[in-house]
Amino acid sequence: MSYQQYPGGYGGPPPQGYPPQQPYGAPPQGYPQGAPQGYPPPQQQGAYQQPGGAAAGFYNQSGPPPQGAPYGQSGYPPQPHQPGYPPQPEYKDRGSYQQPPPGQYPMGPGAYGTPGGYGAPPPNPYPPQAPYNYSGAPHGAPPPNAYGQPYPPGPPGHQQPFPPQFPGQGPPGGPSPGFEDPPACNPQEYSKQADGLRRAMKGFGTDEAELIRIVAQLQTPYAVHSVNKAFSQNHHRDLIKDVKSETSGRFEDALVSVLRGPLLEEVHALHDAIHRPGTTESVLNDVLLCRSPPDLDAIKKAYRRTFSRDLETDVRGDLSMKTENMFSFVLQNRRAEEFVPVDIAQAEKDAYNIQMAMEGVGAGVTGPFGGTHQEAVYSTIFSRNDAQIGAIAHSYERMYNRRLESVIEKKFSGHMEDALLYAIRGGTNKANRDAVLLEDSMKGLGTKDTLLIHRIVKYRWNKAHFENVKRAYQDIYRKSLEDRVHGETSGDYRKFLIALLI
Repeated sequence: MSYQQYPGGYGGPPPQGYPPQQPYGAPPQGYPQGAPQGYPPPQQQGAYQQPGGAAAGFYNQSGPPPQGAPYGQSGYPPQPHQPGYPPQPEYKDRGSYQQPPPGQYPMGPGAYGTPGGYGAPPPNPYPPQAPYNYSGAPHGAPPPNAYGQPYPPGPPGHQQPFPPQFPGQGPPGGPSPGFEDPPACNPQEYSKQADGLRRAMKGFGTDEAELIRIVAQLQTPYAVHSVNKAFSQNHHRDLIKDVKSETSGRFEDALVSVLRGPLLEEVHALHDAIHRPGTTESVLNDVLLCRSPPDLDAIKKAYRRTFSRDLETDVRGDLSMKTENMFSFVLQNRRAEEFVPVDIAQAEKDAYNIQMAMEGVGAGVTGPFGGTHQEAVYSTIFSRNDAQIGAIAHSYERMYNRRLESVIEKKFSGHMEDALLYAIRGGTNKANRDAVLLEDSMKGLGTKDTLLIHRIVKYRWNKAHFENVKRAYQDIYRKSLEDRVHGETSGDYRKFLIALLI
C-alpha cells in the first residue's frame, strides 16, 4: 500500500504524547464499556435495538435524522482577505474532526480518537481549531448529555438553523471557491499582474523569476481566473498557451497547474491519469474521494465540457471488477454534505455493520445501498461525511478495542485498501493524512513529480489547511516541507514550488 507508517502508527504520538483521555460516548464510571465481540454496545436512549433472526448483526435502517450538534463546518479561521476579493464560500476543510460542544468527544488538537490510535496528535501539536460553538439546540433546551444523545425535539414549528457561517462563507451546500460556474473574477483588478506576465514572456527570452513571482502570488481561485481574463482582454492572447510555449518540463507543469485553477486542474489530472498508460490510482483517490456533492457534480460537468467524454464511463473503462464497482458508487454522489451533523447512534450502527460485513457474518449482510461484504464497507464509508467517518472510526475502536484502520489493512488490499484508508484518515486527521501523502510523492527512487505538483497546488487553495499540513509534516518527519522539496527538485521548478510553500 502507498501509505507510509511512521513510529507509533499513523497519527500516533511519540512516548511523550498526550495523557489518556476519556473516550467520547463512554458511560459514567462503573458502567461496563465497549461491547462483547460481534455484538452491539449496550442499549442507550435513542439508539438502535438488537435484532434477532438469521441476519442478526446488521442494521440496514437509516435511523432517525441527525439532531445532534453539527460538526460539518470548518474549524479554520477565515482566510486573509485578498484585495478586491468578492465574498464567496471558502473551501470547506473536509478532514479535520471539529471541536465538539461540552460533554462530547474529548479531543487533542487536530486529532480524533484514542491515544496511540490513528489521529492522535504528534509532538508540538497544531494550534486548536477555532470552534464555532454552536449547539444546534432549540432556545432553552438542555445541553447534550454525556452520551452524546440528540437533543429533544424543539417546539412545534421549530426548525434547527444551519450552523453560523464564518465571514466569507456562503450558505452550506454550495460549491467550493473555484468550482462555481462561471467562476468569479474581476479582470480590472488584476490587469497589472496580467501585463507583468506578458512582459515576462514577450520578446527574446523569458523572465522566469518574474513568472515565478507573479504566479506564486495568485493564492485564490478568484485571483487566477481574474488574471487569465485580464490577460485575454488586455493582450488578446491565452495565458496558459503562452506559458506552455515559453517554458518546459516540470516548471511548465507546475505553472499551468496553478493557472488552470482548482476545477480545471482536477479535471485535467483525472484525464491524464485515465488515458495515459497505467492508471495513476492515487490521482483518482485525490480527485474523486471525499468530495462534497456540489464539487463532484462540478467535476463531472467540467470533464464532459472539456473533453466531450463522460467521466463515469471513462473510469469504469479503466478499472475492473471490485475497484470499478467502488468508484461507480463514489460517482453516484451519495456522500452526505459536510454540514450534516454527527449522528452517534448511526455511527455505532455503521461500526457494527462494518464489523459484521468484514467478518462475513450472515448471508444477508448488506450495506446501506445493498451489496455484500466489501460493498457493505465501502458503501457505508463513502456515503458519510468526514465528521461522521471520524465518529464511525471512534465508535469502532471503542466497541471492538481495535482501530478500524488496522482492520481495513488486514481485510483489504491494493487500490480498494488505499481508497478506504484515504477516506478514514480524512475523517480522523486530514492534516496528517495529507502530510504523509506529500512524503509519499517524494520518497524512494525518483520523485513522483505529477503527484507532488498536484498535491501542493491542491492543498494550497485552502491556506489554513495547508498551514496545518506543513506543521504536521514537520512534526512527523522532523524537517520542514520546504527543506524536503528543496532536496528533491532543482532549477526553476524548485524555485516555483518553494515559492508556493512560503
